Amino acid sequence: MRALLLTNKDILLQLEKAERKLSKHDEDIILIFQYLKKLITPPQLPRQRIGFRKED
Repeated sequence: MRALLLTNKDILLQLEKAERKLSKHDEDIILIFQYLKKLITPPQLPRQRIGFRKED
């Protein structure tokens, strides 16, 4: 019975460690996706009109 309880505690500790590691990585992954979205959709620069201009 003690051995069973100890293995459960070990499993819980390992899960908590993994959860802490993953929570740190979540922020980094979100940041990477934000940068990728900016690279995919570059800002539109104003275009110069083509054609004749009417002078006042």
